[in-house]
Amino acid sequence: MEVLKEIKSKIEQNKEEKRKKLLDNAYELFETKGFKKTSIQDIVDKAGVAKGTFYLYFKNKEDIRNHLVAEKSNNLFKRAIDALKTQDIDQFDEQIIFVINHVIDDLQNDNEILSFINRDLSLGFYSHEISKIFDDNALGLYDLFVEGVKTVNKGIENVDIVFFMIVELIGTTCYHCLHEQIPCDMETYKPYLYKAIRAIIHNA
Repeated sequence: MEVLKEIKSKIEQNKEEKRKKLLDNAYELFETKGFKKTSIQDIVDKAGVAKGTFYLYFKNKEDIRNHLVAEKSNNLFKRAIDALKTQDIDQFDEQIIFVINHVIDDLQNDNEILSFINRDLSLGFYSHEISKIFDDNALGLYDLFVEGVKTVNKGIENVDIVFFMIVELIGTTCYHCLHEQIPCDMETYKPYLYKAIRAIIHNA
């Protein structure tokens, strides 16, 4: 029985290593060659696996990109949640602002991640097939939001929609400010963004 468990464990470990190898090499190719110029054949050649192996894990090139965007965006939010745990912030909307500010600063310091994620920060939260690969802590922002928003807005009708609005607002507008400085630079924009988020939380 123990031998069987060990064999199964090694099989699962091997599968995860292949999946990670595909993701890592796809990310590198998307960054160097660009998404459009990268083919599935390029990815499997660089990863050193057969083309059929790719389709065991991903439907197509768009699917592996979506998994990468979800992974990168969730990592951003996880680091922000971890940082929040070291702070003494009791007020819910200020907790959310702290997390958002942390994510923005990370994006500001890593232009590659910003360009790759583009406007898709919410992807990891809203694709079931993608979000199930993350542990509970990686989706901590959603849990924090669901628990906290009800303490400041008893009349909120749909927490999911409000959460989606906020994450989409961050992803789209921050991309423009950070990447293109439209309509202004990020530091100028932040007070307006945070005021809008507070208004959404309290009045949705």
